[in-house]
Amino acid sequence: MSKPCLMLALLLTAGAPPVYAQTDYYARAGAVGASNLLRDIIVSANTASEITVRQSIAPMVALGGSVAIAPRYRAGLEATLASGSYQSEESGVEADLGTLRTGSLMLGLEGPIAGDFRWRAGLGALLYLPSEETGIFLSGGATRWLAGAGADYRRPLLSSWDLMASMRYDFHRFTTGELERRDFSQAQGVSRISLSVGLARGLR
Repeated sequence: MSKPCLMLALLLTAGAPPVYAQTDYYARAGAVGASNLLRDIIVSANTASEITVRQSIAPMVALGGSVAIAPRYRAGLEATLASGSYQSEESGVEADLGTLRTGSLMLGLEGPIAGDFRWRAGLGALLYLPSEETGIFLSGGATRWLAGAGADYRRPLLSSWDLMASMRYDFHRFTTGELERRDFSQAQGVSRISLSVGLARGLR
């Protein structure tokens, strides 16, 4: 290669935009807690009693990955699975309703906050999978739209692996086919908060 061509190639290489970071992927485990699935007042014979249905704090796992869409920002997909019990309470009396699993899939964006902290925000869907079709799930499970946000802390642990600690908050409107059949016209707002820790590879 002639000297002018070599110089031109070096200049073009130097002026090319930087290559974005490789695909990032991670796995985490933790726990998720949620507000009431249902709260209602039942009036009968001149008396009123409150009934609530709520999930227990449940163990969860999360898997995800992202790709760069700009030098500082990434787009990705995160899936979670949680399994725990849920209970009803009426007039101070609790009843175990069995096992309730939830699975979510969320498409989101992420970017830097400061230092080892990053933010996330996204939209997705949440699937309720009861162990038995009974009570509010007499007509089966339910799928609800989901919006969420959170923060990640990442710290290098090994040569190509990071320690990843995450906090997530999400919100959805809850109802089921059985509740709608019983003329519960308004959906209940449900907030969920999760804390988890795991390993991530990428962003190098």
